[in-house]
Amino acid sequence: MKIAVASGKGGTGKTTISVSLALSASGPTLLLDCDVEEPNAGLFLAQENIREIPVTVPVPVLDEGTCVKCGACAQFCEFNAIVHMGPIVMIFPELCHSCGGCALVCPVNAIHEEASRVGRLPKARFLESMPRGRGLLPLPSCKGCLQSETPCPLP
Repeated sequence: MKIAVASGKGGTGKTTISVSLALSASGPTLLLDCDVEEPNAGLFLAQENIREIPVTVPVPVLDEGTCVKCGACAQFCEFNAIVHMGPIVMIFPELCHSCGGCALVCPVNAIHEEASRVGRLPKARFLESMPRGRGLLPLPSCKGCLQSETPCPLP
C-alpha cells in the first residue's frame, strides 16, 4: 500500500499524520519527508542516522580572463542572474535557476558550472526500540451507523 500526505497550509498536521501512519504500519515502512522548507518528521522519531547526502545545484562561474564581455550570457538569462554593464559581467548565483544556458551560449567558453550546496538529504532508520504497530493518534473505528451507501471504510 502507498499513502501520500501532501499539500496544505503549514501547521495543519501533515507531519503528525504522516509519522502516525508510519508508526501504525506493522510491516516495513518507508517515510519520506519531502517538505521543501522544513523536513522535520525525524524530530518525532527515535532514529539512527545512516548517512547524509548533500543536495547541490549547478551555478555559473565566470572565468574573467577568458570572458570577452560580449553579453551573450546576460542576454540569454531570463532570471537576471547575470548582469552585463560594459566592461563588467556580474553573476548572482542566488537568482540562477541552473538551466546551464549561459554556459552554452558563451562563444569563448568563459562560463563553467560548479555545484552549490542548497540542502541535505539525511537517510536514517527507526531504532528497534521504537514501538511499532500502534500509532500516536487513535484511529476511528466503524460505529455501525448503517447510513452510508457504500461499505464503511473504517475498521
